[in-house]
Order: sequence, then structure tokens, then C-alpha cells
Amino acid sequence: MRAVLIAIALALGACASNSSAYSRTDGVPVDPMHQQAVLAQCKGEGAMAGNPGDYGRKEATVTDACMARNGYIRAQQ
Repeated sequence: MRAVLIAIALALGACASNSSAYSRTDGVPVDPMHQQAVLAQCKGEGAMAGNPGDYGRKEATVTDACMARNGYIRAQQ
């Protein structure tokens, strides 16, 4: 039973990757927990600025601007 639980934990852990759309502007290594907290805050700001008629463009722009204020830029794809 213990081996099964370890195998499941390893499989689920492999699914969690740090493939974020944002990277740091100052070259400091990204702390995933901090980045997630900042992104959540910025998405909240974007949601308040969004308008149902603009298909999320304003929301995305506000989110990107907030992330830039916090030292993150959208990474090249």
C-alpha cells in the first residue's frame, strides 16, 4: 500500500511543472509560490477592469501591466 501511495505521489509531482507565462525582469530565480500569489493579485485587478464586450483584452492588458509592476514580464513562447 505504501509503495502505491509513493508511486501516485511521484506521478502527480511530475505533472506539476513551473511552466509559467511570466519570467523575472531582473534575472532573480523565480519563486513559484510568490509568483502565483502575485499573479492571483494581478488577475483580480484585471478582472475588476475587464468588460464583457472586449473579449478579455483589457483584462489581459491590466494583468500584464500589474505583473510588470511586480517585476515579471510575459515570457517568449
